[in-house]
Amino acid sequence: MSQLGQSAPGTSQETPRLLRVGIVGCGYEGNCLAAAAARTSTLRLVACADPDLAAAARVAALGQEVSSHSSIESLLDEAAVDAVLVATPNHVLCPVSLAALSARKHVLAEKPIGLNEQEAAVIEGEAARAGVRYMAGYSCRFSLARYVHDLLAAGVVGDIQAMTGVFGCSPLNDGWMASTKTGGGPLLHLGSHLVDMLLWFAGDDPVEIAGTVRRRADTGVDETSAFKIGFSQGAVAQCLVTQAASTFFFTLDIYGHAGRVTLRGWNFLQFEIEVSSTVSATYAHPTVIRPHINRDHVTMMLVPELEEFALAIGEERAPAITSTDGRRVLRVLDGVVAADRHGAPVRVK
Repeated sequence: MSQLGQSAPGTSQETPRLLRVGIVGCGYEGNCLAAAAARTSTLRLVACADPDLAAAARVAALGQEVSSHSSIESLLDEAAVDAVLVATPNHVLCPVSLAALSARKHVLAEKPIGLNEQEAAVIEGEAARAGVRYMAGYSCRFSLARYVHDLLAAGVVGDIQAMTGVFGCSPLNDGWMASTKTGGGPLLHLGSHLVDMLLWFAGDDPVEIAGTVRRRADTGVDETSAFKIGFSQGAVAQCLVTQAASTFFFTLDIYGHAGRVTLRGWNFLQFEIEVSSTVSATYAHPTVIRPHINRDHVTMMLVPELEEFALAIGEERAPAITSTDGRRVLRVLDGVVAADRHGAPVRVK
């Protein structure tokens, strides 16, 4: 796969100054971001915040001389940071990001960046007002989705006509992912990744959403959501996300008159891409590509994501994945819920 994915989106050869970063949210993803920051040449972890001070202390131990705090407010008051990495549950992503933006700190927030498009719009406006960089944390663009995007950009399928995508995981029975109040359920958890990839691949605006949402009787969160996205240039995408699977998996198919690209995987380290094309001699026959896996998903996905964030700050430009990108994803997911509620497709403004 030497001809594909040689550089992450938006990267440059210039190295910005070392950035002092704080992490808010010290669960699994916060630990991963701390590990990623330690492997970069551009960021230095100086502070962590979590209501669970023991969790904050565990993440702080991954760096040197890292302070622990109980909230974003105390971190901002007591630690000198240039940027904040937000890795909280979904319902806290927006308020924590707004607190950091109001303090004129650069922000990288985990997907889906908020609960809905309205929250994303507030973030977008506050980032513009503060004059700082805001990046949406769709890390799949720096790994598995990047290979597909490179193939599509090379024209192996021609103009995209249709796409299908399925993301599944085992039941979300516990914690914030099992509660509607905290933004649980696979539509936000998995559907955000799926929709971000499809919008990135299509390079086009969605104009109509149809959707059906089946909810769990016990938790009330979505169990399985099936939806269709219609794009302005005529392409369509059929999608399904579910927590009624035995394990995590994903499959995406992109079709054009000139070929087909399929991405399928079982985690972020085990995936493959099948390509067939009538316009590329390399892929004249169906070819399966298994990209070289370098260490772990922290190195593969999160390190290049953080490096891009730092470069965007140093070069005073928009990052590769902006608040607008995050807002477009949430607009589609809001449309799925609205279409299910109304029992009819909804138009996207």
